[in-house]
Amino acid sequence: MFENFKYNFFLKFFRNRKKLIWTIKNNLFANEVCPPSISIVKFSKNTILGKKNEKMYLVNDSFQSWNIINDQNYQNEFIKKIKSIINKKIKYDFVDIGANIGIMSKCLLNNKIKLSNTYCVEPNQENYFCLKNNLKDYKNIKYFNFALSTKKEDKKLFIDKNNMGNLSFYYEMVERDKLGFMNSPDNYEIIECESTQKFFKSIKLKKNIIKIDTQGYDEIIFQEIPKNVLKKNQILIIEITPINEKKINFSKYRENLNLYKKFTDFDGNIYSKDQVIELSKKTKGKNIDLIFLK
Repeated sequence: MFENFKYNFFLKFFRNRKKLIWTIKNNLFANEVCPPSISIVKFSKNTILGKKNEKMYLVNDSFQSWNIINDQNYQNEFIKKIKSIINKKIKYDFVDIGANIGIMSKCLLNNKIKLSNTYCVEPNQENYFCLKNNLKDYKNIKYFNFALSTKKEDKKLFIDKNNMGNLSFYYEMVERDKLGFMNSPDNYEIIECESTQKFFKSIKLKKNIIKIDTQGYDEIIFQEIPKNVLKKNQILIIEITPINEKKINFSKYRENLNLYKKFTDFDGNIYSKDQVIELSKKTKGKNIDLIFLK
C-alpha cells in the first residue's frame, strides 16, 4: 500500500513537470559509456509532420524534440505561410540549408507542396542520421553531410546540448540559450565546410525555394549564393540573428538583396531593403524569420 502511495505521489508530482524529467533524463546520462542520443517516436494522430502511426527519428534535446513530441501544431504556421505565397502550378526545387533532422523538408513534402528535388545540407552526424531516416520514404532527396561557408574549410561547430537545432559556428549562440550554463566552449565538433558558391554551381536548380537556418550564419551564406541561382529563386526564408561575432560583407549582401522586391516576416509585416540591412547589423535583440520575395 505504501509503495502504491509513493508511486501515485511521484506521478502526480511530475505530471505537470514532464519537461523537467525529459531535460534531466537527457543530461543525466550524457557522460555515461553509452548515452542515449536518438529517440524513435510514433505519431498518435495525424499532424503536419506525419501521419498516425508513422515513426520519426529525433535527436534527444530539451527544446526541439520536446516540441515535436508535445505540439500537434508544430510548424503549422510555417506551412500556412508557404501555402499562401507559392504558385500552386509550379513545381519547385527546395534547398534546405541547415536541414537538421528534416523538419522543414518533411513539412513541405507532407503537405502537397510540389517539389521536383529536395537538397538537404546538414553537417552534424546525429542530425544527419535522423534526417536520412525521416526522409527515406520520399523521392528525389539529395543529402549533403557538410556545412556551407565562404570557402572550403574545416570549422568548429559548437553544440547546444539542450537544443540540437541551435548548433552554431558562434559560441555566443550556444551560450545565450536558456539553459546555456550547461554548455561549454569545449563542446564542439570539427566539421567539413564546402564553398557556398561551389555547392550551388554543383546542383542544377530551376525555379526554387531556399531556406537558410544556420544559427547566426544565414546572412553570410546568402551573400555568397550566385546571382544566377537567386534570379530563379521565388521564395527565400532566412533567420536574421543579432550577434556580435558575424562579419557580413554588406556590399555583396546588398547586391543580392537587390534581386528581391518584397521582404516580410511570418506575421505579414513588410520591411524595406534598408530595414533588412539594419536588422542584419544589430548585435543584440531577438531573432527574426524573414521571407524574401520576387
